[in-house]
Amino acid sequence: MLKYTINFLFTLALILLPLKVTASDWQLDNDSSRLSFGSIKKASVGESNYFSDLKGGVNAEGKATIQIELASVQTGIDIRNDRLKEHVFKIASWPQASLAMDVDMASLSNLKSGEVKILEDVDTSVSIAGVESEITSSVVVTRLSPTRIMVQPDLLVMLDAEEFNLEGGVEILREIMELSSISTAIPVSYRFVFEQIK
Repeated sequence: MLKYTINFLFTLALILLPLKVTASDWQLDNDSSRLSFGSIKKASVGESNYFSDLKGGVNAEGKATIQIELASVQTGIDIRNDRLKEHVFKIASWPQASLAMDVDMASLSNLKSGEVKILEDVDTSVSIAGVESEITSSVVVTRLSPTRIMVQPDLLVMLDAEEFNLEGGVEILREIMELSSISTAIPVSYRFVFEQIK
């Protein structure tokens, strides 16, 4: 579940990239966006989860920043939400996960509505629970309209909770739930939509 947060951050970073397509600021449309992650317990039981509160944008200089409100995690079960927030994300000390990146969006300036472009090797700085890590991935940018852009992963993103020192919280969850295992490898997916600010 810790990995979920990480995945969210990656997704946010990718979103920021297309925002620099014009010399204006772009703002994340939370209602149209989604950052989701999967969890696998007992070796073969999979669950889908997401964060409902994402904030972010890209400025005219191409600086992209995204914040994920970890308290907004949604697993479909209230007590499971609470356990994730307390033991894995530790929101009392680290309420947000964040992502930042600088990208030259000049290559997207001629993208027309409905057109798609793949950006390779996008570097994103991700911060979760005070730990920062650099992630490189490919993203798909789709121009929805002259003022809206959508960013999605080109391939499924796999994260590891151990990279952000979250394995201790995952182990606490495993013990509380009396499970044989909870995987620290987490599949992540996202859909980020940005609206140009006039």
